[in-house]
Amino acid sequence: MQISKRNFLLGAGAIVSTAVLLNVASAPSEAARPYLVLDAPTPPPGPVEVIEFFWYSCPHCYHFEPALRDWVARQGDSIVFRRVPVGMRAQQLPQQRMFYVMQALEMGEPANQRLFRQIHEGGQALDTEVALAGFALDGGIAPERFHAAWRSTAVQRQVDAATRLHTQMKVASVPAVVIGGRYLTSPAMLSATMPMWGQTAAMGHAATIRTMDTLLARARQDSATQ
Repeated sequence: MQISKRNFLLGAGAIVSTAVLLNVASAPSEAARPYLVLDAPTPPPGPVEVIEFFWYSCPHCYHFEPALRDWVARQGDSIVFRRVPVGMRAQQLPQQRMFYVMQALEMGEPANQRLFRQIHEGGQALDTEVALAGFALDGGIAPERFHAAWRSTAVQRQVDAATRLHTQMKVASVPAVVIGGRYLTSPAMLSATMPMWGQTAAMGHAATIRTMDTLLARARQDSATQ
């Protein structure tokens, strides 16, 4: 079969266009950066503060949790690690408050992990005061104690402080990690620097952990030269 010059050029153009589209889709964004440097004072000497910003219903937070826990354990006493729940949207506010309610009731880290599991493995929404009161009751907390903590001034102050902090540190998505008060990174930021094709969540998590190692070393150097 003979192919006319016109059909040949059209076909070749389609191939080139497809190749260009595939290349654009698979290439990382030129604007993508693995971390941000925040406008913050140099941290003092001593253990470096590491903050994870998260939301219980976020599947990315849940899947990043094992890698993050392992990384924190490896650092030992050289860091001070804490979690801060975000409240950027109305649907996040009950679980943001629940984090501090569990602290006030001394429910401990097992309750924190149980809440994650029941949401992501048990398929429970747990995003209202009533549902979270039931969760606490399953952990042995009487309803009157739960609701008293939920409405307490102390918990409200912590919620307000958490909201101010994630706003101040320019947290736009979760999970996100801030090291030394100056360096912000996240799996989403690292994934944006990597080719799309063949990328997995585990690859993004591993890249984030490597970046956290680099940023922790930089924060320590910042403190040493203060």
